[in-house]
Amino acid sequence: MARIEIATNPNAQGTPEDDFILDTDAPRRTLGLAGNDQISGRGGNDELFGNLGRDTLSGESGFDTIYGGQDADTIDGGLDDDVLFGNLGIDVLTGDRGNDQLFGGRDGDLLDGGLGDDTLSGDLGFDVLFGGAGRDVFVLQEEIATDTYDFIDDFISGEDKISLPAGLTFADLQLSTLREAQVNPRFVERQFEPFSTFCSICAGADQQILLRVRSTGRTLAVIDQRPSPLLPVTPASLTAADFITR
Repeated sequence: MARIEIATNPNAQGTPEDDFILDTDAPRRTLGLAGNDQISGRGGNDELFGNLGRDTLSGESGFDTIYGGQDADTIDGGLDDDVLFGNLGIDVLTGDRGNDQLFGGRDGDLLDGGLGDDTLSGDLGFDVLFGGAGRDVFVLQEEIATDTYDFIDDFISGEDKISLPAGLTFADLQLSTLREAQVNPRFVERQFEPFSTFCSICAGADQQILLRVRSTGRTLAVIDQRPSPLLPVTPASLTAADFITR
């Protein structure tokens, strides 16, 4: 593994090998190229690009923009308000502190907003969305595949919001309790790194809410009914105020 200490170059890049790139506190634009790279932005408002390989990218402090690139990447925004893009591959994105924006990209991703008021968009594929603490927005997209949808793990009514695909309103939705037969096995078996197995609906299917388009029956999302034992979410408790139309 090549080690690169960036001191003065505002536009740095790694090698085709597995690189460890440690930035200084000044703003940088750092490209990982190929290989399984580890890039740390440290201080400053950085742009980090993983590109090819299974990369680990950390913005640390500063208002950072981080792109995973191809393959399965692990991205941590760190402190302050960051924008994270998983792009291709099964990615794990963590906003950490600050009001972050997380975009999974293609394939099934795991998004964790962490602290702050975050916006999470899984984009395409089977995605798992954790808002964490704060008033979070879960953005649902119109999937290309008809059998994929997102799993929202910790939605709290009156605090968080669900942003619907363009053209849909609350009146277009059908909310019901999920039955075990409705669980897509591809979703249950979703694999995430560095976690060995993430099984979102392995037990207690009656504790999940199925969010569908009324006219087509298409599933948009599954919502956990148990984000808080004191504030359970049920199909009857969700109202138009919990949703954002676009």
